[in-house]
Amino acid sequence: MNLKIFFLLEPKIRDAVCGVVLGALALLIVTANGSAAAAEDRLSTHEPGAYAGFFAGSGRVDNRLIDPAGFANWGNPGSVSRHEDSGFVGGLLIGKKFDLGNMSVRVELDGIIGDLESETNQLDPEGLDETAVAEFQWITTARVGIEKSIGSATVFVTGGLALARIENSVTDIDFGADRPPAVDPDDSFRDRSTETGWVIGFGAEVPLTGAWTMRFEGLHLDFGRSGHRANHSGNNSCGPGGPREPCPYRVENELDVFRLAITHPLGG
Repeated sequence: MNLKIFFLLEPKIRDAVCGVVLGALALLIVTANGSAAAAEDRLSTHEPGAYAGFFAGSGRVDNRLIDPAGFANWGNPGSVSRHEDSGFVGGLLIGKKFDLGNMSVRVELDGIIGDLESETNQLDPEGLDETAVAEFQWITTARVGIEKSIGSATVFVTGGLALARIENSVTDIDFGADRPPAVDPDDSFRDRSTETGWVIGFGAEVPLTGAWTMRFEGLHLDFGRSGHRANHSGNNSCGPGGPREPCPYRVENELDVFRLAITHPLGG
């Protein structure tokens, strides 16, 4: 499938395509693992040493915008607008496995890019004239984990730090009977920032062929809450009876990633 056509598909259809692909690859893993089990010289996925690889999968963004003063959702302070969507992700990873006594440990870095954006026009559920958008432009994680071999497979859990470039925005549209719709920059904002957060993950990997290994992995990333302002000139009150000042918004950004990766020992 042409990638441009893939990204134009509806999110649910993209998810279905990713699911079919992931399912087919998982079936190949089982088949390859069964064949490898019959070979006495099969390589274990638990071998210590450095490795690198690439991955592809699906990411789902989960964002919440809080209106503390009830500025957009007038008269409803603390209202929350949640918006989520999913898209294709891909990237590269590098890591190292080693033994600490009886414990098997891995350290890993990765970089993720993809189609990770969501939006909602429910900030003002009556006027529908304000749209919030959140976009993850890139993500990187640094994780430490422990693993355990089960037959020819290895299962693992990881956790660590995450870093992401995120763009959060609210666009307010003014309109009336005597004028066409137009963006109101005073009541809008568009902020790009590099945010830090935490990540946890789990997965399993099996030998594929030769020294190659295939894994399935899930990650959850949380980047906490960031602060933003609209009504920059302070010409309007922040909700009924509120002060005339720039009005606050709070945004929470989270991300779930499910991916298939292929890795190979470095120098092997």
